[in-house]
Amino acid sequence: MNRIKQKKYCGIALDPIHIGAGGYRLGRVDNTIVRDPTTDVPKIPGTSLAGMIREYATTYVMGTDSNCKNKSDEKRKRKCAEEKVKKYFGDENRQGIFRFYDGQMIFFPVSSIQGTVWITTKELLEYWFGEVEDKNGEKIKIPENIEDNTYAIKGINASKPPLNLGWLMLEVENITHGKEIILSEHLMNFVKRIVMVSDKLFSQIVNDNLEVRTSVRIDTTTGTAAAGALFTYEAIPRGTVLGFEIVIDKRREKADNIDSLIKATFPYLKLVGIGGLGTRGFGRLRVFELDKNKDDERDGGE
Repeated sequence: MNRIKQKKYCGIALDPIHIGAGGYRLGRVDNTIVRDPTTDVPKIPGTSLAGMIREYATTYVMGTDSNCKNKSDEKRKRKCAEEKVKKYFGDENRQGIFRFYDGQMIFFPVSSIQGTVWITTKELLEYWFGEVEDKNGEKIKIPENIEDNTYAIKGINASKPPLNLGWLMLEVENITHGKEIILSEHLMNFVKRIVMVSDKLFSQIVNDNLEVRTSVRIDTTTGTAAAGALFTYEAIPRGTVLGFEIVIDKRREKADNIDSLIKATFPYLKLVGIGGLGTRGFGRLRVFELDKNKDDERDGGE
């Protein structure tokens, strides 16, 4: 029976992440990051994720596949690994078996008087955690109906004065009854305070609290700052929790162990990272499978 498998993963940003939109722009910063055009919320493009995972998969195969690692030089090892990885990721002549979708922000960290608070929305929680079956996870409650209010989901004392999220001061409501979902065990000790806001507020708070840095281009001839080369750039801050979705289409290739190849790239994402400005301490991402207890498979036709 042919199969199509959907896998969901979460990633915690260990460093700021910068995936540039390209070119300079007028506005708050010179170099902006990629955003979803419908929500204006920053995202991780699926193409960026696919490119990095393909590169790290190639590196992994070079060092572990017996046919490749026994080649006489690095160039031949690399070519051998590329040929093996190509049948999964595709090339100019054939389509790969993976579908990489844009990474979404699930929890965004914001400084407040009660400590760091992670904001999210009802739609994000339901989509990413609504079907999680993690026995070691933490149950949290979300309201059935949400208005243009702010709701305390976890670790927030709603009886205290209004909560500041950046420059916004918001009243917070407790949830007396609602739907229960499970927060993955990988996140429950990391994301200590959660507040749910509306989609409109989520976009505004995220864009107002992105990390902005100033840098300067170095003149290679003098080794000093180049004249007039000061610029600013923004990044997704450290501590942001992102969701990634990969669909594996096994109709064309026998790839029973393909999950292990994807997971083998996670240590590279944690050590080397994703996106630009890696030499300036950007990009590391700790990734884990969101729901290892549930295998979402659908039969696919020819």
